[in-house]
Amino acid sequence: MSDPTTMSAPEAAADAARPFANLFEQTLAHAKDTHERMSEMVRNSTDAFGEALTCANRGSAEYRAKVLEIARANTNAVFDAALEAMAVRSASDLVELSSTLTRRQLGLAAAQMQELAALTQKVVSETTAPIHTGITEPFRQAS
Repeated sequence: MSDPTTMSAPEAAADAARPFANLFEQTLAHAKDTHERMSEMVRNSTDAFGEALTCANRGSAEYRAKVLEIARANTNAVFDAALEAMAVRSASDLVELSSTLTRRQLGLAAAQMQELAALTQKVVSETTAPIHTGITEPFRQAS
């Protein structure tokens, strides 16, 4: 700053405005930096959700395929049971076969439910991982 007593009015006005101009430039630079960070966070989030949707679609296809496989296995088991039932010679053999088929089908159903549960857990994990990473990574980078 110059000596205010020796300055002309326009120089004094310019000298008085200089701190405000500096403050404006700093604020503008900070706003630009914040905008760039926010834009990067939005890009990361958009990418993360896009990847999550891709994983969800892939997981949905896997799940549908597994359900069809289970349906096919159960249909085959019903036909096999019918063939076995037609070969039965007595009522006691039919009761024994019925018990055996029931135990077999319950075991098969339990195994199938475990497979579906494991597949569901896998799909959920794969689907949420990109979202978790996409949301937390920008904050980790910003700090």
